[in-house]
Amino acid sequence: PHNDESSVLTGQCTQIMRQGQRTVDRWLYFSSIDLYLSFFLMLDFATFATAWDASTGSTRKVRAYLKQTLNSGLVKCAALGKVRPDHSDGEDLDMLAAVGSSLCLFRVNGPGMGITNVCSAPVYSNVLDIVCLHAPAGTQAQVSINNDRGELCAVLSENGVFALVQIERFNTEGYRIRLLSEDRAYMGLEDGSCLRILRKLVLDPLSRVICLVSWLDYIEFVHLDWSDSESTGRHCPVALGVRLNVEVGGAICDAAILAPAKAELQRVLLVAAVVDSQRQSVFLHLYESWIRPVGSPSVVLLAKLPLPFNMTTPVHIVSLPEHPECFLLVTENEVAFVSALQILSGDVYFYRQQLPQLPDGDCDLVKAFCVAGTTVLPQSYTTGSESPHSRRTTVPRSPLLDIWREPSLSEARRSSEAVAGQMAQKVYLATQSGALLLVSVSSRPLILLTKVCSTPQATEDASQARASWGDVLLFLGTEDPASGVVQAGSTTSVSASDYLFASGDCLDHALIRVSGISTPDTDMDTTTEAMTLIRHGRSVLANQSPMIDFVLGPYMAYWTSGRNPDGAIHRAQFGHAICVEELIESRDSMAEDKAATFQLWHFALPSVGPCLVLQRAQTAVAIAMDLETGEWQVYQELQQILAGRCVLFIGVVESTTSLLCISSDRVEVWSTVELSENRFERLLTLTTARSGEVYTHGVVATSLQSGHSCAILGVESIEGRPTSAPSTDKHSQQRQSSIRVIAIPDEFGTSEHEQTAMEMKFAHEISCLRSFTLGDNIYVAVGTYEPRLHLLCLGTELVSMGLDLPLSLPDNVSDVDRMDVDCSESVVPSRASQVINDIYILCNTDTCCILVGLRDGTLLQLTLDGSLVAGTAAEERRHIANVTRDVVGNTPVHFAGVSATASALEDSENIANSGIDGARRAMIVAGSLFLADLKPSGQVAITACFGDGQLLDRTRFVLPATDSVDLDSNTKRYYAVDDASDAISLLSIDLEPQCHIDELAIGCEPRRVICDSETNMLVAAGVLPQSPSAPFPTSCLTVLDPHDGQIHAECKLRPGELVHALETWHIHGPRSYRYICVGTGMYTSTSDGRSGSSTRAKSGRLIIYNLKTAKRKSRPKTPTSPMSDRMTISGQSTVNSGYELKYVWESEREGPVLALAHLGDKYLVVAAGSSCLVLKLDVVQRRLIECCEVPLRFPATSLHVRESDIVVGSQREGLHVLRFTPAAVDGDGYDELRMVHSARYGVHTADVCYLSNDLVLGVSNGGYIYAMGIPSHRGEFALDYIMGIHLGSECTRIRQGSPVRRLRLPEQSLAWSASNDDSCVLINTVDGALWTLLSITDDAFMLLRQLELAMVAMGPAHAAYPLLTVCGSTCRARHESKLPVAGVVDGAISTTFVEGLTEAEQHQVVQSSSELQRLALLLLANSNHQSQCHAEPDNVQIAVESITQLIRGLGQACVC
Repeated sequence: PHNDESSVLTGQCTQIMRQGQRTVDRWLYFSSIDLYLSFFLMLDFATFATAWDASTGSTRKVRAYLKQTLNSGLVKCAALGKVRPDHSDGEDLDMLAAVGSSLCLFRVNGPGMGITNVCSAPVYSNVLDIVCLHAPAGTQAQVSINNDRGELCAVLSENGVFALVQIERFNTEGYRIRLLSEDRAYMGLEDGSCLRILRKLVLDPLSRVICLVSWLDYIEFVHLDWSDSESTGRHCPVALGVRLNVEVGGAICDAAILAPAKAELQRVLLVAAVVDSQRQSVFLHLYESWIRPVGSPSVVLLAKLPLPFNMTTPVHIVSLPEHPECFLLVTENEVAFVSALQILSGDVYFYRQQLPQLPDGDCDLVKAFCVAGTTVLPQSYTTGSESPHSRRTTVPRSPLLDIWREPSLSEARRSSEAVAGQMAQKVYLATQSGALLLVSVSSRPLILLTKVCSTPQATEDASQARASWGDVLLFLGTEDPASGVVQAGSTTSVSASDYLFASGDCLDHALIRVSGISTPDTDMDTTTEAMTLIRHGRSVLANQSPMIDFVLGPYMAYWTSGRNPDGAIHRAQFGHAICVEELIESRDSMAEDKAATFQLWHFALPSVGPCLVLQRAQTAVAIAMDLETGEWQVYQELQQILAGRCVLFIGVVESTTSLLCISSDRVEVWSTVELSENRFERLLTLTTARSGEVYTHGVVATSLQSGHSCAILGVESIEGRPTSAPSTDKHSQQRQSSIRVIAIPDEFGTSEHEQTAMEMKFAHEISCLRSFTLGDNIYVAVGTYEPRLHLLCLGTELVSMGLDLPLSLPDNVSDVDRMDVDCSESVVPSRASQVINDIYILCNTDTCCILVGLRDGTLLQLTLDGSLVAGTAAEERRHIANVTRDVVGNTPVHFAGVSATASALEDSENIANSGIDGARRAMIVAGSLFLADLKPSGQVAITACFGDGQLLDRTRFVLPATDSVDLDSNTKRYYAVDDASDAISLLSIDLEPQCHIDELAIGCEPRRVICDSETNMLVAAGVLPQSPSAPFPTSCLTVLDPHDGQIHAECKLRPGELVHALETWHIHGPRSYRYICVGTGMYTSTSDGRSGSSTRAKSGRLIIYNLKTAKRKSRPKTPTSPMSDRMTISGQSTVNSGYELKYVWESEREGPVLALAHLGDKYLVVAAGSSCLVLKLDVVQRRLIECCEVPLRFPATSLHVRESDIVVGSQREGLHVLRFTPAAVDGDGYDELRMVHSARYGVHTADVCYLSNDLVLGVSNGGYIYAMGIPSHRGEFALDYIMGIHLGSECTRIRQGSPVRRLRLPEQSLAWSASNDDSCVLINTVDGALWTLLSITDDAFMLLRQLELAMVAMGPAHAAYPLLTVCGSTCRARHESKLPVAGVVDGAISTTFVEGLTEAEQHQVVQSSSELQRLALLLLANSNHQSQCHAEPDNVQIAVESITQLIRGLGQACVC
């Protein structure tokens, strides 16, 4: 066919071929309905880079900011040592570990006390191994380490970087990881054109040599120079000396440097297990190298020993420090004791011991090991010196060889007396099945196996079972039975206990206590010891892997995690945690007035204790806590005072310790001591309302300078007030509103008299009144119904002389500074629902922000051009610099203070702040709870609060519990009133926002999860544990409540059927349906019949369920995981209502159903096999009818729908864009699905997502994120490359949105599209990390990019230089990749600038780049912050502040 579209495509392809960039292959696909042409561009992988270059011609610019917001808990490798500076001998050990994409330092606490995170630093490559370097005794480096420096650590990364790092002090109190030197491991390739696949580091026990081991062919010897660094002028205590490469000629199973003999300290022996590529057999290679003070050292191959034919493949080589020149060879099914002498002499008669096997007879592979006791040889090894002339090139024959061949060996092995006192070395082995073994090697040739923990079986004791051990196993020390102190060495005492650290794989870290070293029975080769898992809940190393799927719920995130049988759905919430304790259940338990509580006060009386006063529609109710029973009861004595009064304020005045009560007609002072008649004595009536007046508001303020207090009243004259609510009629001009200030005397006489008052009138009725004490001044904030904000300052003269001098009218403002903010024109329209409801002031020494809450749930932030603390307001006026508007709820907004020295006298409603520290935080109540925090940078961070597994959304207002004892400095308590039940609760709020993660156990290994938006139920698809009765993996569907973990329904699928896709589909019409669509694949076993292994699925099913409300007697109990040591939510509710999955329809498909997406209410898009098809719903017949189909060359992995367009992610071809055209309503025509755009590149796309109508985001399994633009011209077929970046770990899902309830993004962050408010894009990796992608402005991108270049240009000697980079490149690609990186800036290096550098180092980075200074000042100017510049601006200082403010703002937007 010839049409316009095909002509354009043909011209584009011809142009590409003429440029010589690639080969274009064409295929024609024909349809029986319509004949159309589809072009498929076949990749030539040799010229892959040109494929991207040819598609980067788009003029559209999209700039993005990428940051890791949830760190992975996967520990890849770790090393123990004394790496912190000023580390004394009695302190705990330190652990430097590679966790996810960071290098983290942890302090290992006392026995069984867990670990503590000290500091961390991002790395830009996958860390393979870490070893701790111990300086030789007597060297200058050891003296320096013992005095003021910690031990050095060597780090090997996947990109070939070999780095030395050290921990140093940072900002006097903290620590940071500092790069000392780095080099590359070329492995014989001097030009560095190709990297070897590296594996591990092997360290000499005396830290003389470190070896870099690859998986194939090469081992590189690096000699360490510990000479005096000060004399040589280097900043690193150790230098990398001569580097020698050894080619072994095969695959390297493992390698280790043996402990040297005491008489031969200058010799280094390395043994390697090598699979010979020519002879197809396994050899033990023994290499020798000498530490030569003069001349170049060399490496010599001493001998090669073939392993016995009946010996399985080696897995680990364990050097034994207690046995010089000997090692333990761990194979697939046994351990063997081998010496260097045997390799030299060709002796293959090793002492061997079989390892336990699995129940089915398979080998139980050893995943990790650790040597008990220190691996550092004692200083006595280095006391003597050796002459170079006494060196030998062969290993002497050991007398142990004769002992091994004695016929009485088996008898000695079974002799308990011979073994009891000769255990010299212990090695712990962790197997793949979960067993923990102890290998005890005596000085005689004897190996004793002890089953510390057997393979997990069906047991109810969760502390004695593990699903699997990780790849990291460390020996922490042995507890002295007498003193209880953990020592680094090992002991043979029967009552001693060893402590181990285990982590890695898909488990949280665990501390293991092994009790006692028992002796074997005479007739058994193995014994069983007692093991205890020391649990600490979810700690700093909580592991989320493997995170295969995740979904966003209402302000929550859920993801799959764990393996059988400890798999669970993880629930994450970010914000301030709230613990709720209900005090008074409902309004029915108090007084006769059943109306809702609209005001609450709290104070403490000397003889009674805590008291609460509730103001209701008609009466006020006083309740007090019974100090004996702890119950709240009506306080009758105080109730007599409140009878018949409309209370505006009641509380204890600190300056007089008396009870002040402000009602609608008077202000009275009462004694806090009860009389004999059980009543209070009225001391003084300060004032009474004049004729025609009524008090509407009342607060009390206290001066911090003089200590005097005053009552501030809101007064309204009711003369001429109409019967209806005033608005704009003529009667409103006759009503008068004013603020009246009355001083409270320190001493009360017997005579009552009217106190002298100061007064200021207002043109509109007062809606709220607040007082704040900041520094030496008292500020009064007044809100009116206009709406209009008035801020008044009571100066020092007014406070000291106000009782004697009359206050002038508003024409004279010499003693009262008045700042009016008109909110009716520039901010919000004037409507009755937008009346000012509450006001609060946040202030520090540099910035002041006024929070204004309206009655419609709107929050206004008014930022002043300076602080209210410095100077009096009468002398220094302030102006509004910026106004922002947010919607925090749909109820009136209230505020409550967060002050350490709060008292009830400072605020009538909640609390006012005393001093400056108390004015930086405030609680925001608008149904939901938020905490506003004024940062030192001047920005206000507003974070949501949550409790009881859900966001608190029914709170009317809160009041600080000033008399309660806070749990710690970061926890404050509040009384809260529920808007629905009127119940009063005590809330404990954590002031530090954190990401709180807990588990919902489902009893299987979860693979997929979705959240139903209408019911908020989770539907999870998991894989059941395999058993002899069920040899094939089988999936099951589970419906559970995310708030309490209660399981509502379960459904098991066919044997061998795995769920690949889950999708919710809501049908709205005369009758609504909640469909759960399930896509599966049918798998069978391999030809050898082994369970657990499977081939490609030949077929699949599409299954439709209906999520319906059901009623039954009781719900099944939630199956809890016997293996999980994390927080598990196990609900056991007996509610009679729940949900169930009702089967509706199913269809068999050719190939597995890998992806699903609904297209409106009528159509469902299905990716099955190598095709994509659209099914139409027939509601009457309850079935789906196939409409149209498009064939694909490779199976589709994901689908995402936007209007009528469908983006499809392919296994090998990137992504495609399909367009669905339904048939006409009158039945004319047919449904059509055709491909309109494509970007066929060799990227295995795991998931795709529409960011806007013309922008598509995709992630690959290799960790590459890329965005493609849809061409604006109709005839263009190829998608345009927009941006891309590497994550360094396998990605699986994209979700648009955020689990954080945020009000707005920073001004430098943009929305992806004008019609979508979800500006955050979350991307997960399999190792359990979450990354956030933000769209930012071009100015912000250029600034951050220039900052990255400036930090890299500082060089490795500077603290700003990133860790583990190749020539400063921060690309996280795991291997050399031709995929381009453009348009995205990595937020890790910019975060290092803010959090990892001192102020002087920040200035050095900014000062080194004039372009960076220019961009920072330009960004500051565009943000309208010029007023914050100094009179004589320091460009470097201002640039640092501008960069810091930008990075902190973007960091807050990325928090999840």
